[in-house]
Amino acid sequence: MLQIGDFAGITGLSVKALRHYGEKAVLAPEVVDERSGYRWYAEGQVRTGATIRAMRAGGVPLPEIAEALGASSVGADGALDALEAHRERVLEERAREDLAHEAAVNELRALRVPVHVELRQQPEQHFVGRALHAPGDDLDELTDDEANAVFGELFERLADARIPVSGEFWTTLGTGENGGVALMGCWEVPHSLGAAWTFPGDRAGTLPPRTELVATWRPEEGEELPEGATHPAIVALFDALDERGIELRLGRMEVRQTIRGQDPNGFSVEVSVVVAER
Repeated sequence: MLQIGDFAGITGLSVKALRHYGEKAVLAPEVVDERSGYRWYAEGQVRTGATIRAMRAGGVPLPEIAEALGASSVGADGALDALEAHRERVLEERAREDLAHEAAVNELRALRVPVHVELRQQPEQHFVGRALHAPGDDLDELTDDEANAVFGELFERLADARIPVSGEFWTTLGTGENGGVALMGCWEVPHSLGAAWTFPGDRAGTLPPRTELVATWRPEEGEELPEGATHPAIVALFDALDERGIELRLGRMEVRQTIRGQDPNGFSVEVSVVVAER
């Protein structure tokens, strides 16, 4: 029999750790003196102690060590399996962290790209729009492919009705019902459709002549914006609103985003907000 101090020296486990493992029933002493509380370990427990020390050094959590030791009569097979399983989880988590780090770096780099902001006089614009919905009404879950599918369906509907589009499509992020956020995809059309457009879920309307504050973002070569990131043009737009002392009307916030150009050399994103109607 080995006293706890001797057992600790042989296995490389501290006395404090051995007491903890005993409390958790991972490695209980062979004998505990009822009067003195002294703990004694059997010679055959040295292997288990060494196995536990190796697994803990490998980062395996204590509950998994206990499960592994119970999976084999000698513990070695179960211990190796648990160590390898833990390693796989660590590598998977590390890969997720690496991807998250890369996305964060790309987002911060994108925020450093200069954004041109100007006041622009906009003419009257007629449009047909359709609400964009995401799973669980969480707009962050809405993918570009899902949004493009909505634009494509609406474009086909306009074509079937022999109504040409007269400009780029845009998305509008605004205040919806009950103070929530509403997102709508719109195509510009050459004339007002009014009540003539009666398809459920669509909305025909007209933007009046107005003054907009417009932020234009052109990505640098090789620049990629991570999915779900706040767009740099939006950040620059609200910086400009703050610098100019412009406050948006409560309950009337509406940010419009327009994608211009398909060629990488001419591609840009415009984000605008109405600051005055004319």
